[in-house]
Amino acid sequence: MSEAITASLNDLLNASSVAVVGASADPTKVSGRPLAYMLKRGFSGNLYPVNPGRDTVQGVKSYPSLRDINEPIDLAIIGTTADKVCSIVEEGIDVGVKTFVVFSSGFAEVGNEGEEMQKELSALAQNHGVRILGPNCLGIANSTSNLIASFTTALEEHTLQKGSFAFISQSGALGAYWLDLVLSNGMGFSQWITTGNECDIDAAEALDFLVDDPATKVIGLYLEDIRNTFAFRKALQRAAAAGKPVIAIKSGSSDAGSKAAASHTGAIAGDDSLYDACLKQYGALRVDSLTAMMNVARLFLYDSVPAGNKLAVLSVSGGAGVLIADKSEKLGLALPDFSEQTKSTLKGILPGFSTPNNPLDLTGNVVQDTESVYKSVKTAAEDPEVDAIVLFVGLMHSIADKVTDALVRAKQQINKPVILIWIGAEQNTLALTDKAKIPTFADIPEAMDAIAQALSIPEIQRKAAASRVMTTGHAAAKTTHAITEWDAKQKLFSQDSISLPSSVLLRPGERAESLPFPAPLVAKIQSTQLLHKSDAGGVILKIDNLEKLNAAIENLEAKARELNLELQGVLVEQMVPFEHELLLGLRRDPKFGPAITLARGGIEVELDPDYATRLLPLDASQVQDMINSLRSVNRLQGYRGIPAVDISAVAANIAAFCDWFLQEHTLEEVEINPLAVKGSLVFALDALVEISPDTNSK
Repeated sequence: MSEAITASLNDLLNASSVAVVGASADPTKVSGRPLAYMLKRGFSGNLYPVNPGRDTVQGVKSYPSLRDINEPIDLAIIGTTADKVCSIVEEGIDVGVKTFVVFSSGFAEVGNEGEEMQKELSALAQNHGVRILGPNCLGIANSTSNLIASFTTALEEHTLQKGSFAFISQSGALGAYWLDLVLSNGMGFSQWITTGNECDIDAAEALDFLVDDPATKVIGLYLEDIRNTFAFRKALQRAAAAGKPVIAIKSGSSDAGSKAAASHTGAIAGDDSLYDACLKQYGALRVDSLTAMMNVARLFLYDSVPAGNKLAVLSVSGGAGVLIADKSEKLGLALPDFSEQTKSTLKGILPGFSTPNNPLDLTGNVVQDTESVYKSVKTAAEDPEVDAIVLFVGLMHSIADKVTDALVRAKQQINKPVILIWIGAEQNTLALTDKAKIPTFADIPEAMDAIAQALSIPEIQRKAAASRVMTTGHAAAKTTHAITEWDAKQKLFSQDSISLPSSVLLRPGERAESLPFPAPLVAKIQSTQLLHKSDAGGVILKIDNLEKLNAAIENLEAKARELNLELQGVLVEQMVPFEHELLLGLRRDPKFGPAITLARGGIEVELDPDYATRLLPLDASQVQDMINSLRSVNRLQGYRGIPAVDISAVAANIAAFCDWFLQEHTLEEVEINPLAVKGSLVFALDALVEISPDTNSK
């Protein structure tokens, strides 16, 4: 991030002088809440209410206008009607206000008139070098300075608790829910940012700022759209390199729109797959709820992410221990057998009828011997094969303080995470475990899911930090059109990473005088009006002599006349023997730029979609990761007599093809289905290509 952007967002998020335009004396009104919140919580900077009708507002000297303040102003908060916002910003610009938070709604979200006002607001920011958050946003909060440029009701009761969890939300309401959760759960926060309509400052810039924020350790995101995907993925990559976990919720998914009619790629992958690829590929963990976000974040905030996947499970219920073991196995978490020394020590701690296995049943003896919790946790943590302790407790309210004390003492003496599952825990117990930085979960699934997800983040970030990132976008092509398979393959001849079958095009009325290639052959109708030929009987297979070939050509020409197609001719190809079918789809998305989808191929590709989507560029190892992520990868690795393929060689060929695609700027979309695979070789048996003659697609 440039120093200028860093400074401008610092003026906003760490503002030390704040004007509240239209400040209300009523602390329950939108324009009264920010002032009331900051006064109540002791904002460390200067406050300037602006209200021409009052000398004071909520006990603070008021000013008729921004111009009358005559003091430096970092931030002006605006909550007036939409039609007054631009003139207030202009006045602020004239007197040197650096940043603005605009609560006001009635902009692009309501129609054309509002959209024009929002464009005017954007132009003011761009032309004068000021920064604007919003409009139609819930504002910001900073727990360090007690800056609260927001009217959220989430702060009606809560004090601001300092923490190292930051949040960026494109939804004000979701932002408020998050704020209530972190404050209710005692986690605290560093920065809280809602971006609203993003006329100027967007989620990517906010994320980039938080990467360098020393008070922030973990970053949460709620996204509905990504305005600048290239800046966003670069910010994600910076977070990955800095080791700051990014946990994201992305709402909404959609079909692939009009292109689904032309290609299988669009139909199976859809738009949401591109958002998913952007997040995962550049280092963010995508979750589906605020609760899941809190669960994973808590492990990082409490320094409780295990160094590895080996867990010691201790439980006051044998059944719960089995449930934890079952869930762990599904998530790839291991419960190693205890060492003989550990078993021997545990035998001296537990009743004689207890067996020192992992999971370990502490038995009901805990009720009369809470000290066994301390001893067992400490002993299990000393086992060299154990990376973390998971302790399950249920109810036990009468001895909750003793159990908690034993656990806290054990944690203080070991250097491995202790993760607690306490069903029915009371608030005073949770307060004690939070104070001791022991992450506590209400049930088994959420705890184990959080552990597995947290463990995945370092590897995701390692790969993200090493990834290449495109720095420029892709202008939407003005015109595109599909070409026939024959023409498509002529374009593909210019690269050599993916092979093509021997082929010849016979024009309408032409007949073969001999077999052009050794049998068996395939004949296919060639027309831009029939892209999925097999669906309409436009493909004839296993032709093994000249008579059958010419009969096939006649049949296909008759089919073209029946379907009233504009016929380019009949494509005759040698049938290449292969062992596996993939689908390879490449497309240039107007928002995300070049992307790849790899899937199980063939005619049933949409029946049970099995695919992976990534953003380009990719290297061979990243393509190999895509292949390995397919559910059908076992078939490629060899299955019931079907030979295995050389996945690394196939990945290298696909990666080289992707690099070629990036240079061929007139290609909007390429779909090869099937991409035939045999050993280390790949062949394009059918190809769909969408091209654009527009130079702006470069």
